[in-house]
Amino acid sequence: MAYPPYYIIKNRLPQPDLNDILKAISLQQEYIEHIRDTKNEKSRKIELVLKPGLEKLGFSHSVTNRSYPLFQQGCLFEVDYFNPPKGIAIEIERSNLYTKVWLALIKMLEAEKIRHGLIMVPTQRTFRNKLENSYEITYKRLRDSTRNLLCHLDSLIVIGY
Repeated sequence: MAYPPYYIIKNRLPQPDLNDILKAISLQQEYIEHIRDTKNEKSRKIELVLKPGLEKLGFSHSVTNRSYPLFQQGCLFEVDYFNPPKGIAIEIERSNLYTKVWLALIKMLEAEKIRHGLIMVPTQRTFRNKLENSYEITYKRLRDSTRNLLCHLDSLIVIGY
């Protein structure tokens, strides 16, 4: 299987844009997998290793209303990466997937300027001493539970790491 795996729930993101993002991720595969597989590591390290490659593609890192008016006034949400001209947001999650993924989706639904949402989750993780296929569980839950919520997003893609 090519790295990183991804599952398209809904997509109008131009294929060249998706390919560029996937390439930026794949160039850091070894480091990302190391962080994924190390206990108590944070997704912030993955954000930082992807920063140079994603900035070359026009993404800004740690976007809040202070840097770009994405959310309603007074909202304290932040997205990990945002490309304003293309309306692409990327959220990278590592732990508490069941709550963090839904929060990432809520952020994307609240910000009308986000047209394409990408949520990165671990392909697998150890949870309560068992190996869990968290990427598969995540995309299936989103696929099966969000049909009516996605009216303003043109794309929603789950990427495993």
